Amino acid sequence: MTSLWNNIRFAVRSLRKAPGFTLIVLFVLAVGLGANVAMFSIMSGTLFEPLPYPEPDRLVLGRATFSGNINPQASAQDYWDYRDQSRSFESLGAVLGFTRSYTVTGGETPERVTGSLVSVNLFPTLGISPQIGRPFSADEGLEGGPNVALISHGYWQRRFGAERSAAGQSIIIDGDSYTVIGVLPAGFRFLYDVDVWFPMQPGRDWTGARRWHNWLVVGRLAPGVTVQQAQSEVDVISARLEAEYPDSNANKALLLTELHEELHEALVEGSRAGLLMLMGAVGLVLLIVCGNVASLMLARGTARRGEMAVRSALGASSRTLTRQLLTESLVLAVPAGVLGTLLAIWWRGLFVNLVDTNAAGAVTPPLSATVLGFALVVTVASGVLAGIVPALRAGREDLASEMKSGPRLTDSGGARLRSGLVVAQVAISVVLLICAGLLMRTLASLQGVDPGFNPDRLLTAEIRLPLAEYGEPERVFQFYTSLAENVRAIPGVRSVGLINQLPIRDPGNNIYVYAADNPPTDPSQSQVAFQRVILPGYFEAMEIPLVAGRGIQESDRSGSTPALVINQVMADSLFPGRDPIGGQVVVDVGELVTFDVVGVVRNVHLTALDANPRLAMYGSYFQRPRLTMRLAIRTLGEPESVVGQLRDAVWSQDRNIPLADVASMDDVLSGSLFGYRTLMTSLGAFAGLALLLASMGLYGVLAYNVARRFHEIGIRVALGASGSRIVRLVVSHGVGLAIAGIAVGLLGAFGVTRFLESFLFGIEALDPATFVIVSLFFALVSILASLLPARRALRVDPLIALQTD
Repeated sequence: MTSLWNNIRFAVRSLRKAPGFTLIVLFVLAVGLGANVAMFSIMSGTLFEPLPYPEPDRLVLGRATFSGNINPQASAQDYWDYRDQSRSFESLGAVLGFTRSYTVTGGETPERVTGSLVSVNLFPTLGISPQIGRPFSADEGLEGGPNVALISHGYWQRRFGAERSAAGQSIIIDGDSYTVIGVLPAGFRFLYDVDVWFPMQPGRDWTGARRWHNWLVVGRLAPGVTVQQAQSEVDVISARLEAEYPDSNANKALLLTELHEELHEALVEGSRAGLLMLMGAVGLVLLIVCGNVASLMLARGTARRGEMAVRSALGASSRTLTRQLLTESLVLAVPAGVLGTLLAIWWRGLFVNLVDTNAAGAVTPPLSATVLGFALVVTVASGVLAGIVPALRAGREDLASEMKSGPRLTDSGGARLRSGLVVAQVAISVVLLICAGLLMRTLASLQGVDPGFNPDRLLTAEIRLPLAEYGEPERVFQFYTSLAENVRAIPGVRSVGLINQLPIRDPGNNIYVYAADNPPTDPSQSQVAFQRVILPGYFEAMEIPLVAGRGIQESDRSGSTPALVINQVMADSLFPGRDPIGGQVVVDVGELVTFDVVGVVRNVHLTALDANPRLAMYGSYFQRPRLTMRLAIRTLGEPESVVGQLRDAVWSQDRNIPLADVASMDDVLSGSLFGYRTLMTSLGAFAGLALLLASMGLYGVLAYNVARRFHEIGIRVALGASGSRIVRLVVSHGVGLAIAGIAVGLLGAFGVTRFLESFLFGIEALDPATFVIVSLFFALVSILASLLPARRALRVDPLIALQTD
């Protein structure tokens, strides 16, 4: 310990004598360490941290499987059977697999809130108790139970001003009065950001047919029961349900996984790969940082060879010198780690918006014990990694010869090491730039996708009518038909369309279908199609071309034959090689209903621009009314110019109806690419940082090389070497290092980019254009990084250079 303390004191004194070197190394290391700690903090909360529930090892996640393939949501009917027939669970709860929008009235203006449904025992299953009030009771989960709700902490503050008297108050939701029975704890979240939670009740929303799979199952195992034992019991129940309900439960089961290990992966699988990619990127940046620091320390070590020689002559062993230089590296790394951790707190707020990192409800502080442990480990590792090569090299040198050598003693070994480090830095930078380039080209490809409709000057909005006041279909018809007429009369509006779910903006909602003259032998083998209901004029407003037949008309009303317009994919799939017009399609809407195909329209990307169009059908709103409809308004000018008049048109019919989610379709499409754009931007930023650091490393090596060859360059100039030849001498060395790094980087990219395949669209992982462009770009950067040292070489005065002998 005495020896270690002496080494630390000596290292501090030594570094204080070189403030420029010390500050540069501290800054570079802090940047690399801060980025890594920030990303790990996000990953820790998303993938590694235990869930913030009591005894999380007893919590399990239940997901429906079909022939072994995860759905993942189960039906309400199946959930109730599993709950009532199993004995392996202390409790078994369920949560709706998506959120809904609700209208809250009674204030100055109507308000839209986000809500979801849960079984009355979900929160007790998780071990969550309301901060104020009480949880749901068993009778509130029965058919015909009272209208009650739990609200989030955030909504409690917004709506009730954080008054404790909120519990017991009533609010009007979708026209019905609900009693607020409690407020959930601050920071609680499970799957979604939700304002209001309602109890799941039989006979209400999404609890009907067994073929409707909308619920995620969460259970708490009974004491002493393992997941494997519970799975065995659940498998027996699944077989029993399959025998009782062959039409809906054939090849259907429930897969149990440990919640504390699997929930993060199951619920954030869409962002997990992006997180790992970004973590890998910042890890590579840290390697480049360590390479730069090692190169700086090698150069400083060369300048200190005289000092090392004197210490060696005074009796210091090679081992002592190695330990001293490694101690200096660690002394530099520790404050850099502290500074980097402080930077990580700030950067975490920037990085956390890149992906949805909190689906499991875990609220991880920026500096948990796990994160601080990682910061300590990566700091020490970086210090060792950056200092080990210079330290070992100093310990192996024949320092005795330094006492006899002149000032022109070469340092070929150190030069080779620094050149090798630069090659490695360039290679890593090339890999990151290629990955960023592939994502950039993917984004460009997605932006060039034809969505199947014209998004130009198209305004979208959502309207939801409360069931309590609009329970009669005729009243709903009157509201929306009158609204369409009033909106068409607004100056600047060209056309108006209404649909229950707009493309891209409102994905989902599929259903089993088959051609009436070709029914499947096994009902479970029916094809699945997206279902939409529209008012006449929708296709015209969206500018979706009609391929054959006609669109939905005013005559397609209740009492007439159910009409259906299908897309080209569905026509080709259900009616291959024949005219679909006049054909019939059987649709499972809880019961089997036969529709007449009256038209075929162009394929539209309904869910995402990177998803191939799938089977889709459009029914008549007058035959299948919906309380919630979306507007598509084609305008003559900027879409936002009619928003005020549009709101007035809605409120002129009902002052309690809010106009929600108003946005241009261009913004909707842009928002759908947010994940690609943020991933590309983030990876591009890290790649740019890597490029800058690699360029700095290349410049440093060349600048040091020019200084080391100062005498040689002076002799060359004295013997008549031209300026262009001196420039070629320096630039060729830099370009040679860059070419070697590019070659190694291309080989690395061949392997790494294969992990990007799931993110790419419209291009291959081994896209030649991207590889070539990045290579040429880095070659150009290497030339630019070489010009400054070359310019310095041109200024060498041969007389001064020769006088240094």
